[in-house]
Amino acid sequence: MSISIGTFWFIVAIIFGVGELMTTSLTLIWFSIGALISMVLSIFIESILIQVIIFAVISIVLLVLATKYLVDRDKNVKYNTNLQGIISQKAIVIKDIEPYETGIVKLNGEEWTAISKDEVKIEKGRIVEVVEIEGVKLIVREVSDINLDLEDKSDSVSKEIDIKIKTSE
Repeated sequence: MSISIGTFWFIVAIIFGVGELMTTSLTLIWFSIGALISMVLSIFIESILIQVIIFAVISIVLLVLATKYLVDRDKNVKYNTNLQGIISQKAIVIKDIEPYETGIVKLNGEEWTAISKDEVKIEKGRIVEVVEIEGVKLIVREVSDINLDLEDKSDSVSKEIDIKIKTSE
């Protein structure tokens, strides 16, 4: 049993197409398209070697161009991560933030290292707003002159402070 060269290229296209469906990486689809183009060109070109070369060139060119386009397009997309969700939230300073040095703030019950955006001292007990994230540090600015008394470090006090901060937003 022998199959025609057009049928061969069609089977190759299906194999690459199924492979793409299994990987979803947008790499094998270009080889599937190359096989389909080779199938059409096999009507006009009898040499199998030339068909294979055309298949390889078309597939690789499509892969390179599409990858370059998709990578360039992806650079412009800004992904919203869970960390981006804490920007603009309020926190309370639990260890003084000195100019050019880090302190500690409490945000949603979690302690974070923080640094002042304005490079000023922010005292313990002050309420700050997260303006950006740099690595694992929060960049904050003071938003209130109110100084909360944090001498009692019990968990119920910190939860109450967190609740007050959340409700004041």
